[in-house]
Amino acid sequence: MKKIIILFAVVGLFIQAQAQQLPDSHFENWSGKFKSDPQLVAWHGSNVSQAGSKFTFMFQKPGRTGYCAYVADRSIGIPKLKLGATGPGYMSLGQPWQYLRGLNLNSATAGTEGGIAWKYRPDTMAVWVKRTGNNTDKEDFHLLFYSWTGTAKSTKYKNKVGGCTETERTNEESDIRLATDGNECGTDQPARQVAEGWYRARAKYNEWTQIKVPIYYKANGRPTMCNVIFSAGNYPAFRANDGLYDGNALYIDDVELIYSSCIDKLMVSGKEWKGFNPASEEEQVCSLKELNVDASKELKIEGLRGIGTLKNIKGERARFNGRKLDNQEMTVEAGELNKKVWVITVKAEDGSSTHVYKIKFVS
Repeated sequence: MKKIIILFAVVGLFIQAQAQQLPDSHFENWSGKFKSDPQLVAWHGSNVSQAGSKFTFMFQKPGRTGYCAYVADRSIGIPKLKLGATGPGYMSLGQPWQYLRGLNLNSATAGTEGGIAWKYRPDTMAVWVKRTGNNTDKEDFHLLFYSWTGTAKSTKYKNKVGGCTETERTNEESDIRLATDGNECGTDQPARQVAEGWYRARAKYNEWTQIKVPIYYKANGRPTMCNVIFSAGNYPAFRANDGLYDGNALYIDDVELIYSSCIDKLMVSGKEWKGFNPASEEEQVCSLKELNVDASKELKIEGLRGIGTLKNIKGERARFNGRKLDNQEMTVEAGELNKKVWVITVKAEDGSSTHVYKIKFVS
């Protein structure tokens, strides 16, 4: 009987760890179709299917393991308008959309709606990429993770000529990421963004290269939704067809979410202990006098993680203050002032690691 219980416990842990990764993170399920092109089932590629045109920007390619996803900025012809344009190559767990009011090219706008149900709080997104093209030094590629709670809504979005085109959307990327890529035409009903990890660079990678994207936190608590966007060029920084270069391409494979068991910042009765070493499991000594904390009162210990800043599309810095670790992740075994250490145990959310801090508080 004990063996059966242990087996179930191990299987349960495995299922939990698997559930905290993105669906089809190795990009092997290509049983979907766009016209005659294979498409991923769990992920969606940008496409054009308006004004008589049907183009996709996501393709199946040989990967570093099995298949990989390939997205590329691509010149497209729109027969009804008798003109060509360059469309953004990107993929997402949410639904890429594009909208043109009638045949008015100046009204063109695009974006991404929605994502997947999600309740986890990863610390890093690791992605294997190759990036090719003749103009990789002229536009950024993007690796983006964000999560949120609530429902965002708006009825207008920035178009090709800088104006606003009316089209109603729910949980549109720019109505969630207000601090870094906010809807310049205004958000009618904002959501509550929980986290964001955003890497962008003007670079070429001819060989497979792993990039690790830190994920920062704007709020405590767990999200209810998340989305990921991988873009070959200037999306989401550009809302329409400006600043795109035909042929700039991004290969993506083997995405992994990493969960940490470290504390970024330790708070003692509301005061940050700047002498705290997040990497050490050796005994550390904290002077309450130097912290200006009353030694006669009970100590309140809090750990924070996911702290940092990101530049928004205007080059301004958006600050992420981090989130407090909850009692599922962090436990504190109280010690005795000037004598016995406090033991702080932190477990990674997916059960992959544990970190134990030993803090001796002195008056």
